[in-house]
Amino acid sequence: MRLQLPPAIEKKVLIKNRHCCCICQKDGYGKEVWIHHIDGNNSNNVLSNLAVLCVSPHASQADAGLVPGKVGSGKKLSPDEVREFKKIWERKIEEENKIKTQKIPIQNRKQIEILYVFEINKIKNEILSYEGKSNFIKEKFNYLDQLVLEELISGARIRKILIKAYDEMSYQLIGQSEKTKKLAKSIWGLFLHLVGPEHVKINQQDITIFRKGIDTIETLGSFTAEFNDDISSLKAVCSIIYDLGMIAHWYSLHKEKNKILRILNNIKKAALEYEKSGINQNKARVTRIKIIDSTIKKLKKDYKIKT
Repeated sequence: MRLQLPPAIEKKVLIKNRHCCCICQKDGYGKEVWIHHIDGNNSNNVLSNLAVLCVSPHASQADAGLVPGKVGSGKKLSPDEVREFKKIWERKIEEENKIKTQKIPIQNRKQIEILYVFEINKIKNEILSYEGKSNFIKEKFNYLDQLVLEELISGARIRKILIKAYDEMSYQLIGQSEKTKKLAKSIWGLFLHLVGPEHVKINQQDITIFRKGIDTIETLGSFTAEFNDDISSLKAVCSIIYDLGMIAHWYSLHKEKNKILRILNNIKKAALEYEKSGINQNKARVTRIKIIDSTIKKLKKDYKIKT
């Protein structure tokens, strides 16, 4: 029987591994993952014993590796192999997080930023206007997500451009569930490098972008609660808000942490305005309130956010 990990530990491991299987080392949120206890002891929750693996095939192979002898005809992953993959992947992430920005001249940096303004706005407009298959939208958001690493390398202030584009998009996705969920994830992606002060220090630019990010997620969440019929989009937005609260807690951003709670209360007010003909409106509103209240309860419990 698998025991549920404490939420704070689960989130820390997932963020430290970028929500990626340490063996696949790709796909991020696009692939279902599981936190595997390397030694097989489900109560041993020290970080060194927890590896992020994709549900299929690597989590199954690692489980098989804990059983002596041959298990069916499938491949097995031994605990030592899982530890090695974990070490390699986490070291790779740490090195990428430590990349020092190149000292490029200010004039050149400004020219680079102008090019990114054009490119990001072009993609933003493509996303907003596209009505076809979701793979196109996924590819566009994935491209924008990759630009965060480009900022670490070039020193160009790309996240500043991204958050402005995301904020503009947040006003225009009413009723568009899939785009809403992907935008929420991309807002979160602006801070994936912030895996805790013991690993990565937060700087003033991070804090500025973080403040704009929580303002943007409030807009997105309020419109989602009031207008989106698909409650999975509200669940996705609330999940990202919880993750942002976790970052605020890790880095002792007390004002931002309390503001996140106020944002959830504002989103709850928006949920009370939800209307749709032909359904039990009170029941629909109660469902939305429960999702938001659950997030508030978790934030208060896990990160001691007070009203």
